[in-house]
Amino acid sequence: MKVLHRLLLHWIYMLCFFGGFINTVSIVKYSYTVSHFTGHISKTAINIGEGNFTEVFKILSIVISFVLGSTISGYLVDGREFNLKRRYGYSMLVLGIGLLVLYTTVKDTWLFFYYLPFMIGVQNGLFISYKGVVVRTSHVSGSLTDAGVYLGHCLKGKKEDKWKVYFCIFTVLIFLLGSFFGIEFYFLLQDRVFIVAGVGYIIIACIYFSLRHRYRHVLHLTDEHYHFQ
Repeated sequence: MKVLHRLLLHWIYMLCFFGGFINTVSIVKYSYTVSHFTGHISKTAINIGEGNFTEVFKILSIVISFVLGSTISGYLVDGREFNLKRRYGYSMLVLGIGLLVLYTTVKDTWLFFYYLPFMIGVQNGLFISYKGVVVRTSHVSGSLTDAGVYLGHCLKGKKEDKWKVYFCIFTVLIFLLGSFFGIEFYFLLQDRVFIVAGVGYIIIACIYFSLRHRYRHVLHLTDEHYHFQ
């Protein structure tokens, strides 16, 4: 089981990588983030005050797209813990194929752009917690907060939270790494960078299918609600 836990962590880190990848490309190409929205909400208030309602519409559309994606995740995923039985692989497969299809058909439209926060919303909404730790694969503010909290726990003597500090820090570093590769691939490939992202999500899906098949005995445990705690 320890091997399975480690493989699943690596798989989650891959999602963090592509969360940073897509968000950075979106910032460079469209000048909007698609993975976190505190700044967008503040900009909405500013633009309302300035009477720039066209910009308000754009920002709110981004937010709505993300919420719609997370809503779909909430509908598909029942429960709060990461569970090998859930169809995360199919979700990643559909997101990757969807990105490739839209790229080949409407890549120069705002419809394509709105798909980006939608898919990140789906991705982030699929994971609630892993072994009691909130999983965030699309942004790092919460991970930094959690890292500080768990570090405080360790300083108080709760050594069992040590791994949680490492987990949160690694999600931040992997997000940073994905952001770096996102910008580098964008400069190299321009719009074709979305092909890389789409193929990446398909690979992530295939890896999950492989894990499910390799550890299919876990799916047949007597506790049908088995999860990783």
